Amino acid sequence: MIEILEDLFKDLHSKGIPFCHWKGYGELEKNLEGDGDLDLFIPLEFKDKFEMVAEQISFRKLNSYQASHQFLEHYYGFDSKSKKFVHLHLYYKIVTGEHISKNYILPLEKYIFEKTINNTLLPSLTAKAKQNIFLIRYFIKIGSMLGILQYLREKNKYLKEWDVIQGNSIPEGIYNLNITEEMSNEMKIRFESNSFFRKVLYSLYIKKVLREFRRRSFMGHILYQVMNLNMRFFNKLFIKRKKLFDPGFVIAICGIDGSGKSSLVNELKLLLSRDFSVKVLHLGRPSSNFLTFLPNLFVKCLSTVRRSRIDKIRAKKTDTSNMSILLALRAFCIAYDRKKETLKARNLSRKGYLVICDRYPGLTLGKMDSPRIPFDKTKNRLYQFLYKNENRFYNTMESVDKLFHLSVPLEVALERNAKRTKFGKETEAELRIRFSENEGVKFLGKSYFSIDSTKSFEAVKSEVISKLWSTKTSINNSK
Repeated sequence: MIEILEDLFKDLHSKGIPFCHWKGYGELEKNLEGDGDLDLFIPLEFKDKFEMVAEQISFRKLNSYQASHQFLEHYYGFDSKSKKFVHLHLYYKIVTGEHISKNYILPLEKYIFEKTINNTLLPSLTAKAKQNIFLIRYFIKIGSMLGILQYLREKNKYLKEWDVIQGNSIPEGIYNLNITEEMSNEMKIRFESNSFFRKVLYSLYIKKVLREFRRRSFMGHILYQVMNLNMRFFNKLFIKRKKLFDPGFVIAICGIDGSGKSSLVNELKLLLSRDFSVKVLHLGRPSSNFLTFLPNLFVKCLSTVRRSRIDKIRAKKTDTSNMSILLALRAFCIAYDRKKETLKARNLSRKGYLVICDRYPGLTLGKMDSPRIPFDKTKNRLYQFLYKNENRFYNTMESVDKLFHLSVPLEVALERNAKRTKFGKETEAELRIRFSENEGVKFLGKSYFSIDSTKSFEAVKSEVISKLWSTKTSINNSK
């Protein structure tokens, strides 16, 4: 069993929170190693207590954009030892049915805990209960064309689960579902028969028996399926949202050139966007807005010309004591664009995204990604306007939820920079100056983590993900 699940189950037992594994027996061994989805049932009245335990062990709650169901929640935890994400399906009531709609809520809470075996770390059901619930789920699912198609896609999974259950138990009735012993026996006989047509016919009968437990009427169910399929199709082609965080949050990866921040941002996006809704924003060179497009284009052209003649330019420390109007305008535009990007990041997080910022602003004058315009009362009104508003933009930028400041010694940064193939990359002299100018720089982060990036890239990535995934927010300057 993966360590984070072992910790979770031990805490649930110690806190007196009843729980059990109630379906998916064919994949249980893989699930306990962190592969696939582990299905747990916890009574609704213990929901708040479970959430407290899950938060302490750094499980994060997420929502499915395509199919969100009442009483069913998704939790993901990151196991730092195995470097795997663990996915829990948390059921506070037995919500079941076709994969898309899950149109039934079955009152099985009492039955499940009467049939729970508690002699292992992960409690499970008796053989009879496993068989009965499996058969009910199966016959509910295959009672429609869409359900049949979904079943055929997952047929091997169902057969494997039945093999694990073995199907040798004597059927028993579940009378609060109006399921008699004879009906349970008939479901078993038909499941094991070779006639799929007979199975479908009996499915229609079982669904009729269970109709009082439907969440939607017949027409309401059809309408829901049509709308949901359209949304899935639209999402697959255009929106491409995955699981949404509840709540979303903003992080930033900062550091001097050669610290590995861009490589880390790219790797985090690649890894996390497989399952989660992730957006990456660049705050070092933020996207231009309508008001700043032309000034930024002009400055970019000048910068490109400068870079093409870099061998003729002698690197020197930045002198901002007598800043020109042109440089002040450039600093103002960058500040405005950064302000807009920070607002965009926070808006995306409110929608459930994990927003990863490549660099993030600070407040120390003259430092990296910080205000650049010095106070000078001898300058004209335009300069005073630019100075005042640049400061206003930076001072009203909201801090990210977690900021990871990658640090490396100068010599390591120089060695890494020499191996980069980026056009217009910094020369050795420029990099030395940047290190000198940005000594002691700090950025805007509610929780601030200093990361030693001289370690291997995999070690740095694992450390950042562990801290990123932690639900604790009171840690500052952690090393």
